[in-house]
Amino acid sequence: MLRLRPRLACRRLPRLIAIRIGPNRRRGEDGSGTAVGVAVMFPMLMLVIVLIQMLSDSTRSEQVLQATANRAARVAALCCYRVDGADGAVEVVRAGLASVTDAAAGNRVYCNNDMAGDASIVFIDVDGDAVTTGPVPPGGRAYVFLTCRVPPQVVGGFGIASLDAERLLVGSATIDPFRSRSGT
Repeated sequence: MLRLRPRLACRRLPRLIAIRIGPNRRRGEDGSGTAVGVAVMFPMLMLVIVLIQMLSDSTRSEQVLQATANRAARVAALCCYRVDGADGAVEVVRAGLASVTDAAAGNRVYCNNDMAGDASIVFIDVDGDAVTTGPVPPGGRAYVFLTCRVPPQVVGGFGIASLDAERLLVGSATIDPFRSRSGT
């Protein structure tokens, strides 16, 4: 025969259940894996940030110096009638480079050398010969070679001695072939 139990005996008593934050977390384990992950990743993240800063500083200084070389070559091609002399193209370009050094410092580009003194200005005529004296050769090209030793503090902002870099930049411009014609 079937035996029936009294109703009070069938009820279960409620149990206290611990509140779980995640499916497998228990008390005392909140965020311990996150702290270890951040501690491991932080030095690598800082290294990546420093490398990006160094790359951007190097690229910016390269672009500023190349623009300076191109501008100096245009000045050499357009400014003067003569190559040499006190008011010749070479002296005008050197004076312009001396004033550009202050403007480059405004762009945080510094050179450890005298950029105007180390610059080389070369005029090539249409036959391919270098012209050092006399009138600027019409139809030729003017080349300006700039050398800049960038200190390590500029590249990335760190004074690491092996980061001292020397940049050699070449700017060129075509000289107007009709510049020797008179207006009459």
